[in-house]
Amino acid sequence: MKKEFSVYEKIRGHFLLARLNVGGIFARSVVWIFRFSAEEGAAGLILNRPTGKSLETCLPEFAGTPQGGVPVFEGGPVDGERLCFLLRSRDALSGNSTVRLGATAEEIRGAIYSPGARAYAFIGRAEWAPGQLEDEIARGTWMRARMDEKAWDAGGSADFWRRLAAKIRKPEAELMLFAPEHLEEN
Repeated sequence: MKKEFSVYEKIRGHFLLARLNVGGIFARSVVWIFRFSAEEGAAGLILNRPTGKSLETCLPEFAGTPQGGVPVFEGGPVDGERLCFLLRSRDALSGNSTVRLGATAEEIRGAIYSPGARAYAFIGRAEWAPGQLEDEIARGTWMRARMDEKAWDAGGSADFWRRLAAKIRKPEAELMLFAPEHLEEN
């Protein structure tokens, strides 16, 4: 008998890829959901909107420090004045990865030279009211993709969306790969 999973369990450990009909800041975005529940709604970070800046260009107190080179991304349209850190690390023995949102500058300094550790800074975040993301998923606004650390490590550029779409074995994902950047150009 096939086990049924709730939408919350299906999203955990996955990325959400915006389908082609999504515009604005979420167009061709890859979102990592860090909170998702019926009671609280959802919150996440857009992973592929680099600002082209590093932490030291945003906050001069980080100039010349190990954290200064941490790339800064536009995490979403909510709370655009707030900066948060995300630290991904890999346990050398087990190979297991952890993702820590809300890491401190000191934690990043301690991990920045560790093999397999990656630090990111985000300005803003994405949020959905209770039921809103569930509705968008049901309407087919988002496509689920397995978390892919290699694709993530290759860079958080617009190509990240394309790399993940290429790994999804569905006809609509294949269409996404060949669609023009701006659909009106088709």
